[in-house]
Amino acid sequence: MQGRSADAAYYYSTALKHGYVPETYALLAAEKCKMGDLDALRPMLGKLYREERKNPRIISIVAPCYLDIDEPVEAAMVYQDVLSNKEYPADLAMVTLAKSYIRSEIFFNGKLSKAPGSEPFRAALRQAASAGSSAARSAFPEAARLSPYFSPDLSWSEAVERWQQHPQDAALLYLLFVLSAEGGIRQIEVCSERFPDSPYLQQYMADVMAEQGHQDEAVAQYDQLIREHPDLPDLQFGLGMLHERRGEWKEASEAFRQQLAKYPTDEQAAESLSKCLLQTEQYAELRMFLQPKMISEHPPHWATLDLAEAEQKLGDVGAAIKILAAAERRGGADKLLHYRLMHLYSLAGQPDDAKREQSLFQAASKE
Repeated sequence: MQGRSADAAYYYSTALKHGYVPETYALLAAEKCKMGDLDALRPMLGKLYREERKNPRIISIVAPCYLDIDEPVEAAMVYQDVLSNKEYPADLAMVTLAKSYIRSEIFFNGKLSKAPGSEPFRAALRQAASAGSSAARSAFPEAARLSPYFSPDLSWSEAVERWQQHPQDAALLYLLFVLSAEGGIRQIEVCSERFPDSPYLQQYMADVMAEQGHQDEAVAQYDQLIREHPDLPDLQFGLGMLHERRGEWKEASEAFRQQLAKYPTDEQAAESLSKCLLQTEQYAELRMFLQPKMISEHPPHWATLDLAEAEQKLGDVGAAIKILAAAERRGGADKLLHYRLMHLYSLAGQPDDAKREQSLFQAASKE
């Protein structure tokens, strides 16, 4: 469907009603991910992780989505397997595996900070922050003394498996923090050696620069990548997200417009541009941008919500109700839609309808 995720998701769902096919299920999950439907996506990714993780062809379809639902451990496990898929770009797999390790490092650090008996390990990590990463392993002897489950020879995957059996063990959490940090560094080093000109690596380095506060350098890196690799589809989108994270809505809007100029059906870019127009209160322009999307038999859920908000802000509560009520009739209602309708019916002086939507909202919140 060339970027039309809502339409694609409808047809994948229809196909699955005739019989379960793992690849079709993975493709549906990938579209849910693009649409930001994370509540529906999470159980789908769990099923694919349990049943298809060792199938690189299928798991590669949804591999990026595990970071989107903030499951860095699963993401790292998946990308370790994706590296064996010869059809998947090796440099992209390495870079994303590095991201997964780094996010896992943050995850295990959070767990370690709350684990009983963690102080000697946190002290070692504080020392390593000033003395260098090599000092991070300084508490390994103490970990071996305190925990029967600890072993310095465990691989990252083996340590994860053991931690899942003993999730409160501080020594294992400490080990996984160290191994995650080392794994992220190692993947970037290997990628730099094998693929020094990788645009994925350069994009990653630009994102790191932005996170470290070097915004101008990051933007310059993106601009260079866009000039040198015009065929990579996500660079303008990545630049837009860089600006969005800093609240630079005008610059983000321009990047998303550039993305849509080249890829008119890119729903992620369209959704992000819609968000920018809402943030900058350009409601009339947002209405003009979104109205054509409602002509589809399967309008995107985000477009439905954003257009209704634009109509409300422009003073047409009736039009906003009409948009959301149509989505409700199509079976596209969720708790947010019910909540919005409840509020709109209250504004319109329709208490019975508002009460009905309140009941539907409360029921949906319990699911």
